[in-house]
Amino acid sequence: MPFAVIIAYCYAIIYFSLFYEMFNHDKMEYCNTLGQCLLTVLKNSLRPSSGGHNYSWTGRRSFSDLVYRVIIDSTFWILFTIIGLNVVTSLILDGFRQLKAEREKAVKDMETLCTVCGLSKDYLTSNGISWVTHTEREHNIWSYVTFFYYLQEHSGRFSAVENEVLQKFKKTDPSFLPNGRCISIDTKISIEAE
Repeated sequence: MPFAVIIAYCYAIIYFSLFYEMFNHDKMEYCNTLGQCLLTVLKNSLRPSSGGHNYSWTGRRSFSDLVYRVIIDSTFWILFTIIGLNVVTSLILDGFRQLKAEREKAVKDMETLCTVCGLSKDYLTSNGISWVTHTEREHNIWSYVTFFYYLQEHSGRFSAVENEVLQKFKKTDPSFLPNGRCISIDTKISIEAE
């Protein structure tokens, strides 16, 4: 949008400085001031046309006026329509490309990083721990979801651990999650330490 306004402003300057007397006031084409020229250019630029601005151009005096009209309309068509639409299209495509890259990264993270503890699949397998066992038994995300649902819906008394987890969950404090830890790794480390 700013690109279109800049181009329209440049053409308003050209019309105001060179062709202000050729605008037809009967058809609501005003160019007595630069602001009027800008509004007229914007109005006629956003309207469907056959490639030009569709100005009536009263008071044409010579063949050179026609040459100016052809040059102005063709450059406007090239800048505003062709380049402008390509810029908008490329911005839209770039936005979709960025969304696709973010989605692919999220999918890759879901496949290679544990949602609960953040340990990578490579790290776990290099320590002899099955990725499937880890994500389905130790840190099954649905078990955590069920637990949080239970904490929110249950109106009875909680244990001290459940109460602490609930309080941290309400404050969106993730410190109760096993960040960078899992039982299998902790057990392996303690066995190797003995």
